[in-house]
Amino acid sequence: MISISEGNLLYEEDKILTDINLTIKSGECVVICGESGSGKSSLIRVLNGLIPELYEGNIEGKFNVLNRTLPTNEFHEYVKDIGVVFQNPKTQFFMSDVYSELAFSMENYGWKRQEMRERIQSLSDIFSLTTLWSKSMVELSGGQKQQIAFASACMLPHKLFLLDEPSSNLDEKHIDILTDYLMWLKKNNQTMIIAEHRLYYLLPVVDRFIVMKNGGIVQNMTKQELLSYKDSEISQLGLRSLTRPTLKQTQDTDGDSTENQLECLNLFFQYKNTDTSIEIEKLAFTSQSVTGIVGENGAGKTTLSYLLTGLLKPKKGMITYNGKRQTTKELISKSFLVMQDVNFQLFFESVEKEIKAKAKRLDLFDVVVQTLQLNQLLKRHPQTLSGGEKQRVAIASAVLSGKEIVILDEPTSGLDLKHMIEVSDMIKKLRQFGIILIIVSHDKEFLNLTCDHLVQMEEGKVNQNNQLE
Repeated sequence: MISISEGNLLYEEDKILTDINLTIKSGECVVICGESGSGKSSLIRVLNGLIPELYEGNIEGKFNVLNRTLPTNEFHEYVKDIGVVFQNPKTQFFMSDVYSELAFSMENYGWKRQEMRERIQSLSDIFSLTTLWSKSMVELSGGQKQQIAFASACMLPHKLFLLDEPSSNLDEKHIDILTDYLMWLKKNNQTMIIAEHRLYYLLPVVDRFIVMKNGGIVQNMTKQELLSYKDSEISQLGLRSLTRPTLKQTQDTDGDSTENQLECLNLFFQYKNTDTSIEIEKLAFTSQSVTGIVGENGAGKTTLSYLLTGLLKPKKGMITYNGKRQTTKELISKSFLVMQDVNFQLFFESVEKEIKAKAKRLDLFDVVVQTLQLNQLLKRHPQTLSGGEKQRVAIASAVLSGKEIVILDEPTSGLDLKHMIEVSDMIKKLRQFGIILIIVSHDKEFLNLTCDHLVQMEEGKVNQNNQLE
């Protein structure tokens, strides 16, 4: 199925992949794991043909996939046999509604209309998607988008599936759905290669774990071999826990007279032509505690973060800062939002320019760069970085911004264990500057490490009982 011998990938003068030797049999499920920037996504891009078809890079050595030598001159025919799911599903959508998106790949290869309808119906029954057919792609929650991305990748009868961080930004419910989808592929004897940091949900399907570091393979072990490791040994490999995490109950920290406070009062917001709304009677955030906002995909967490940072204007109610009502303009001037998709906020030609562009706390520059391990990346273009590296750049910009309110929406997307801990430590240190810190996340490991208090949202409202699952 796949054979790589002495495989290298070079970008200009940098060696991204080094001496890769790997064989994967038909029907195997292999998980590629390791630190952010270790080469996982680059290897996926080579295997799916996007390097050098779309992304720059020179391939050396022997890459043989599906009896084709890479890079291939017949890209159109090669990708017909490969199903791909990206970390950010939005990057692989082409149509405006769900049904058209499901049909898109089949239309490209000239399937008959009746065949397309039957295929869509069949897979929609398997993946429980029929109720989403008429929805606009922009209406979908993050979990629903990932479901559609996965189903779209299955529409053609592929021989190989390549998935890059498919659980990124998913809640527990949709991670379980993803596991069911993967088990369906496994039962159908499909070959799967999955680049991932979260590992526990893959245990029902994985055959082997490949651990990468600095562009090379440092471990190649079966599931049974990894399961025999102690938790401390797994951590030493830089890997996340193999056990499903649970949220710890948290308590408010005692405030004092010097704390800053952000408060929502009788807040209401609703998107046009939808039933999606936010309705919060009273909710306060203080600089004395790091607050995590949790809830299922579509619960309203990201919408609330947009309201708190002035990117959306409430229909009713108000947001106050230290007792004073805030306009959207005032909230924008006080706040920094690290978005789920950090590509939307990376503008400059080097990492150093990016994090210094609007910095008001340059006195923290050396500490932030060292803590987030950005020293070797300062001269790199942000768009050449891995997903985890981009996330650390955005977090560095937030820390140096000098803003009074910092909200991080899924800040651990693409982060390995080591960098997750470093980001957590950095966030906790920020409390000394009187910053109101809010984390929107599904990452229970990160929330347990970082937050003093948790707020649970359900269908646009705050769960007053706060019964965390």
